[in-house]
Amino acid sequence: MNIVRYIATAAQALALVIGVGLYCTPSVYAIPQFSLLSGNKCLNCHINTQGSGIRNELGWYVAKDMKLTDPKNVGLGWLYELDAESNSFLDGTLTIGLDTRIQSARSPRSDSAVQRVFPMQAALHIVYQPVQWLTIESMTDIAALVRDLSNRPQAYIGQRSWSASVIVQPGITAPQLRVGHFQPSIGVRYDDHTNLVRQIAGANGSTLIPPNYAEYGAELNYEGIQWLSLTVGAFLPGALSQMLTTNRRGEIVRLLENVPVNPSIANLVNSPSFLGRAALWLRTDDHTINSYAGASVYTNSTFSLANVFAGIGLTDRLSLMGEYALSGVQDGRQTRNLSLELSYQPVVGLMPYVRYERGTTRQSALDAPSGIGEYFSQQVSVGAQIFPIPYVEIRPELRYFETEGYRAVRWAAQVHIFY
Repeated sequence: MNIVRYIATAAQALALVIGVGLYCTPSVYAIPQFSLLSGNKCLNCHINTQGSGIRNELGWYVAKDMKLTDPKNVGLGWLYELDAESNSFLDGTLTIGLDTRIQSARSPRSDSAVQRVFPMQAALHIVYQPVQWLTIESMTDIAALVRDLSNRPQAYIGQRSWSASVIVQPGITAPQLRVGHFQPSIGVRYDDHTNLVRQIAGANGSTLIPPNYAEYGAELNYEGIQWLSLTVGAFLPGALSQMLTTNRRGEIVRLLENVPVNPSIANLVNSPSFLGRAALWLRTDDHTINSYAGASVYTNSTFSLANVFAGIGLTDRLSLMGEYALSGVQDGRQTRNLSLELSYQPVVGLMPYVRYERGTTRQSALDAPSGIGEYFSQQVSVGAQIFPIPYVEIRPELRYFETEGYRAVRWAAQVHIFY
C-alpha cells in the first residue's frame, strides 16, 4: 500500500470539495433504506450508531460495489487505478471520508423563481482509532466553517460547522459511551435535510431540526443484541436555545425562553436536554424480509420532540419506511409531520423511489379569527438514486408542493460524490 499516493489522492479530493462547496448547505446523512435492503443495522456500515457521516470499512465496500457499470467500461478506469482496499490507512488507525453534493433546483414559492445550480454539501470526515476500544471521530463542514471565520450567519439557526466526539467501547457487545459535540440520535437520519419530519410545515415554514445540528453532550448506546438498539443521552442546549418559535401572542421568540440570550455554562447546565431512543431490528430466518421499528423522545423544559419510525424491506429489492414526528412548545407552536417512502432496486446501482409527506403546524396567529392558525405542507416526490460508477450518485427528482399559500411542481437534480 503506497500511503503517499493515497494521501495525494485524498488531498486532490479535498481540494475538489473545497472548490465546489464554499457556499453550500449541508446534508450529511445516511440512506436508511439500505438497512432494509440489506438487513444490517446502521452501525454495521457507519461509525455512528444511528448511521450518518463517515462509513466504516464495510460501508466503504458497499459503496464501492454500488455501481451500474465498471468505470473501465466508460473510459474512467484511471480514476480508480489505486484500487484501494479500504478507506482506512496506517494499519487501520486512520479513516478518511468525503462528501460533496451539487444540485440544480427551483424554489416552489414563486412562479418567477429561476432554476439555479448550487453546491449543497462539502464535508470532511476523519476518524482516529489508536486502540480497539477508543475511537475519535470528527466532521468539518467546510462551507459553514468559512461562514464562521468570516463572521457571517449560518444558513440555518442552530446549524454548526463541525462535530466531534470520543467513543469508548470496551467490547463489541458492551455499551458504548459517546462524549463530545454531535447531533443527538433523534428519529431517523436521512440524506435529505428537506424531509418534512424535520421541518415546520406551512407556506412560510422553516427547519425544526437544522442540518448539522449539534450540541455538547453524551450518549450511552447499547448494540450488544443483534435485534435491539438502545440510547439515552443528555446535552447542553447551546444550539437549541438559539432556535425560534411563535408564542400565544403571535410573537417570534426563542425556543427556550428560560435560557438567556448569551448563556453561561452554568445557564446551560441548569437547562439540559434529555434523549431516549429504542429500535428493534427484526428479520426472517431466511434473511428475505428485514424490518425496523422504534421511537425517540428529545425534550428540554418547554420543548419536546417525539419521533416514531418503522420500515420493512425485501432483501436487495424493495423497502418501505415511514416516520411520524410530533413537536410542541409550551403555550406555542405544535407540529405533526408524516413521511412515507417506497424504494425499489431492480438492479444494483439503481433505486427509483416515491415519497409522500404531510405536515401540519398549529400556532398563534393574530390574523386568525380564533387566534390560532393552522398551516400545512404536502409533498409528493418521485425520483431515483442512480450510481453510475462507484462513489458517484445522480439523483433526479420531480416534486409536487402544496401549502395553504401555494401549489407548485418542480424538478431537481443532484450529483453526490463521496468516499
